[in-house]
Amino acid sequence: MSNALPTGSASLSGVGPFAVAGEWLKCALHTHSTVSDGTLPPDRLALTYSEAGFDVLAITDHWRIARADSTDRLLTIPAAELGFDLKYPNRERQSGEFLAYGINDLPEDPGGNRDNWMFNAEENWEARTFVDLAAGAKWAKDQGALIYVAHPYWNGLSVEELRESEGYVGLEVFNGSAEIETGRGDSSVWWDALLADGRTVFGIGTDDQHYPLFELGVAWTMVRAADRSVEAVLEALRQGHSYFSHGPSIHHIQANRDYVEVTCSPARSVVLHMEQEYGVSVTIGRNGRRMGRILETDSAGLITRVSLDCDHEAAQYRRVSVIDEFGAKAWSNPF
Repeated sequence: MSNALPTGSASLSGVGPFAVAGEWLKCALHTHSTVSDGTLPPDRLALTYSEAGFDVLAITDHWRIARADSTDRLLTIPAAELGFDLKYPNRERQSGEFLAYGINDLPEDPGGNRDNWMFNAEENWEARTFVDLAAGAKWAKDQGALIYVAHPYWNGLSVEELRESEGYVGLEVFNGSAEIETGRGDSSVWWDALLADGRTVFGIGTDDQHYPLFELGVAWTMVRAADRSVEAVLEALRQGHSYFSHGPSIHHIQANRDYVEVTCSPARSVVLHMEQEYGVSVTIGRNGRRMGRILETDSAGLITRVSLDCDHEAAQYRRVSVIDEFGAKAWSNPF
C-alpha cells in the first residue's frame, strides 16, 4: 500500500549514515569472555557471534584486553570496559564505566581513588578507576582510541556528571542485559538531556553479554563503515554513522526543514524526537495519533514508510525511533 509524497516541499536528502557510502555491519560492542566474567573463552565467543550473524565483535572485559583473531566473517576490535571516579556519587564506592575501542594496552595505575578499586576472585572481574571521565577519554585519545559511556541508567550516573565531562563520543543508550535483568537498560533520558544542551553525543546499543544463552544478540549496533577494517568501524563510531536496535531495522532516513521521511521494517509507531515537548509521532490503530502521513504499509497494515511533520525550525536536534508490534525499538543517531 502506498500514498504519494507530500507536495510543495523541498527535495529530501539522506542523513547521517544514510547519506554516506559504505556497508552496514552488525556490531556487538559490549561483550564479556572468560578473560573476565563471561562464560565463553574469546575464540569460542567470536565463533558464536559469527554464527549468530554478526560482522564485528568488541570483547570488552573488565580491565583486561581479550584477544580473538579476526576471520573472513568476523572482524574483532581490541576493547575493554574501564572505570572512572564520579564527581557526584550517590552511594558509597560508586564509580562509572566506559567502553574503550581501539586500545593497545591498559594502564597499571590509572590514577583514580583506590577506595573505588575492587577485585572479585569468585566472579573473575576487577574495577580500577581513572580520576574522572575526561582523564579516561584523554588516555584513550592518546592511543587513537575512542570511548562511549556505559549504561548510565544502570550505573545511576547523574546527568550533571555527563554534562560536565568532555572527550567521550557517546553513550551506550540501550543495554540489553540491564534491560532484561533490572529494567534499567534504556538511557534515552540521559541522551536527550545532553542533546537538548546542544552537545554532539552519539548512541550505541549492546547486549552486554556474559551468559550467551540468555543475552547474546538481544541488542546490537548497525554501523555504516567504508570497509571491513578496524579503522573504518572506529571512524564510523566517531562520526555517529550508525543506528542501534533490539528488534526493528531502519532502512533509510531523509529530511528537510518541513518533514522527515523514514523507511523501516514493519512498525507500530515511528517517533521523531526533539527537545522539550516538540516530538511528533505516527502510530497505527484505532487510537493511533498521526502527526504526519503513513506512506507505505505491509500486508498486516504495519508502517514501512512514513512522513513525520517537523515544523519546529529551531530544533536543537532530531532523532528517530521505530517501535515494532512487540514493543521492540530501533534508534537513529541525532541529525
